[in-house]
Amino acid sequence: MTPLQIQNLTAEQAYTALGSNPDGLTSTEAGDRLKEIGPNSVEIRDPWRVVRSLLRQFTNFFTILLMVSAAICFVAESVQPGQSMALLGWALAGVALLNALFSFIQEYRAEKAMQALRKFLPPTVEVMRDGQTITLLAEALVPGDLLLLNEGMRIPADARMIATEDLTINNAPLTGESQPVTLTADAIDSRLVESANIAFAGCLVMRGTGRGIIFATGLRTEFGKLAHLSQALRRAPSPLEQQTAHMVRTLTIIAVSLGVSFFLYGVFSGRSLWINLVFMMGIIVANVPEGLLPTFTLALAMGSLRMARKNVLVTGLNAVEGLGATQVICTDKTGTLTLNQLAVTRLLPPLSNTDFTDPQGRAGLLSIALCACDVHTVDQAYSGDPLDVAIAQCLDGNDGQGSLLTRVHKHFPFDVERKRAAGIGDVAGRQIVAVKGAWEVIRPLLGQVQDSDQKCVPATEELLDRAEAIMTELAGAGYRVVAVACRDQPEALPDGTGQDDIEHDLVLSGFLGIEDPIRPEVPSALERCRTAGIDVMMITGDHPDTALAVARRCGIVAPGSSVEQVLTGDILEQLTETDLGKTFEQGVRIFARTNPSQKMKIVMALRNMDRVVAMTGDGVNDAPALKAADIGIAMGKSGTDVARASAQIILLDDNFASIVSGIEEGRTVFQNIRKFTNYVLVSNGPEIIPYLLYILLPVPLALTVIQILSIDLGTDIIPSMALGQEPAEPEVMEQPPRARNFHLLSRGLVMHSYLFLGLLEAAWSLCLFFFVLIQGGWHYGLELAADDPLYRSATGIALATILLMQIGNLIGRRFARHSGLDRGIFKNRLMLAGIMIQVVFSWALLYSAPLQAILGTGPVAWQVYLAAWLGIPLIFGADYLRKRLTYRATA
Repeated sequence: MTPLQIQNLTAEQAYTALGSNPDGLTSTEAGDRLKEIGPNSVEIRDPWRVVRSLLRQFTNFFTILLMVSAAICFVAESVQPGQSMALLGWALAGVALLNALFSFIQEYRAEKAMQALRKFLPPTVEVMRDGQTITLLAEALVPGDLLLLNEGMRIPADARMIATEDLTINNAPLTGESQPVTLTADAIDSRLVESANIAFAGCLVMRGTGRGIIFATGLRTEFGKLAHLSQALRRAPSPLEQQTAHMVRTLTIIAVSLGVSFFLYGVFSGRSLWINLVFMMGIIVANVPEGLLPTFTLALAMGSLRMARKNVLVTGLNAVEGLGATQVICTDKTGTLTLNQLAVTRLLPPLSNTDFTDPQGRAGLLSIALCACDVHTVDQAYSGDPLDVAIAQCLDGNDGQGSLLTRVHKHFPFDVERKRAAGIGDVAGRQIVAVKGAWEVIRPLLGQVQDSDQKCVPATEELLDRAEAIMTELAGAGYRVVAVACRDQPEALPDGTGQDDIEHDLVLSGFLGIEDPIRPEVPSALERCRTAGIDVMMITGDHPDTALAVARRCGIVAPGSSVEQVLTGDILEQLTETDLGKTFEQGVRIFARTNPSQKMKIVMALRNMDRVVAMTGDGVNDAPALKAADIGIAMGKSGTDVARASAQIILLDDNFASIVSGIEEGRTVFQNIRKFTNYVLVSNGPEIIPYLLYILLPVPLALTVIQILSIDLGTDIIPSMALGQEPAEPEVMEQPPRARNFHLLSRGLVMHSYLFLGLLEAAWSLCLFFFVLIQGGWHYGLELAADDPLYRSATGIALATILLMQIGNLIGRRFARHSGLDRGIFKNRLMLAGIMIQVVFSWALLYSAPLQAILGTGPVAWQVYLAAWLGIPLIFGADYLRKRLTYRATA
């Protein structure tokens, strides 16, 4: 025998089972239970989360490599003091520390922004304790408390209703079903989640009042169980995290391999241990772009700020670019594609598929419908069931008089089993009985039908079939259809008259076509998705016909699409993920009558197809699917706290068009990351080659480690930041999304950075390096001391040439196809600042004594310095010629 659950018990049994009574718990009992069970909170508090977040920043390959290199420098300084290795060690350790702290601060700020949004559960509630009504924090609730429910409040814990008065709850945050539920205090023989005597945590009281005895709090509530499930799920690394890890791994392996290989080569070739150690450090430092990761973080942070201006709040920096990688958007219908505001947009006579044209006919139908509504005003706005409010608002808009036409004496609220609501009231001076609801339950109650002349004629089967055909056509167009009927009730009704006593011999007055209007900007946003190669799938709990109609109006499917393109939840349940993938390939883009587990199934099937998936959601039931998707997008206005906590992106305006704006920004961020990665890696070429020449040939070292750091951590930082703030290229939303396995450090980017522009910079800077040496009397094989003025001048001009050539590289990186010389360069103040820094620094390192002392450089003749400037047109012109040849060949 199945044991009884709380919904199966009578009110008296529920009191007994929970150790409570109609006066509520005593303060002592409540305090003891709070100590035993804990606070009413769904958040699992982790006191070490901040510390773990900080430590995690030190676990990437670059940071580890820099810290190990710093340690080697400190050891080298202790072995042979006075060689500035300690200074290099502190510089490397400082870079690693600053990068970790910068990333941590950005994540911490994003988390604080999330905490500011956590206002879903009410801070205070009213309960009965010690026989009195008191107000206390929602976190202080315990099982056995007697909770008082009022219209507009968010339910703080699961409660078994003890008394109700016209109590209607919106369970959509938990179940995903937008249909309001009228609660009762009677015992019910059904599953807990389907019981009409249970008020669930996180759901909204739409109308009425009630008292309920709390039986579950915190993580024991249905709300809490889903919250715990979403917290337990581990999100897969974002596309950018995967690409960054791949790039860092690759560069680290190259750096360590080259460093160790040439260290061993130097040892076996008879060079001193000290020289080999310095050489190894130089190779590692030259290969590791130390300033790249801080620039990454800053670019993502700036992108997140730009997204916030477009109503897209980012809770994790990697989601900025991740949204740009999206290949499929799985979106809700209500509130995202639509306004989430019910509106009466069609008013049809019973026997015509053409709307009422005269204001009197429209007002008459709306007034009768309003008589079966329960609407009142709060703060000069209508309040009540959304459908009832829509009818009142439409009546107001029709003649400006609104509810003045109608006065309701008695109201029978909508009942899920009856599928209708009724009322008795005065309409235009006559007392009537009005009924509104689903056609299939109204039809058997009809005795007459209003004809085209608004005269009442007997309701024959032929006329009723005609009316049903009109209703079916309206429903097929995507409207929610409400049938409206009435009859005169001139005499007063006796006390105790029930709804069944008045619902007979009704006259069919017409049909209301209700819709949630499409957001005006959605069709154009969907068109942009189509141009950008992004698939959009609609997942909804609504009827297939409604889903298809909305999809047609939005543009998700073509206007002539059939219902065969809609997959319902019952069919979806029977499919394997492989079979589901085949339906995607067959063009299915609409999923109707779905539940939360099926949303998760859709996401996983798409991910198994190697697609980057963005999933929208607002309810607690959406949290697992949001966590499973590559990019979880929660609603800021209508979303639950658990949904927002599970998401990486929060739409502050709940608008689908904002997703598309975010995708454009994300694509722009990724483009810019590639631009400054390309820019930074170009200077690695002229940094590495001098060390290779130094170990293989008897020539002086053209660049020292400190000089390399002056580029990587000095002059390259501001230009990289400038490239990170470049606006979107015109064709950014005209290209298909990149594949999941697309590498940030692609073969083309490596070849362009190292083997083309890097070689150009290395060649010109080394040409001037050896020119100064030869002009000063150096010959092949002659060793020069580090403090030799000739050597200092030669390294100075090599460094200055690299800095100046990076200006030409910077301008060329602005666009993949265009030259980069346009007015936009003057709008990017960081770029102008970066160019100015490179110019001033290139001069100062040659002619400023303090900087000469730090970097170990010396002056050269002004003609030689002028020759270094020729590197700018050389690198810019060569790259522009490559662009023209490449894109002419592919045109």
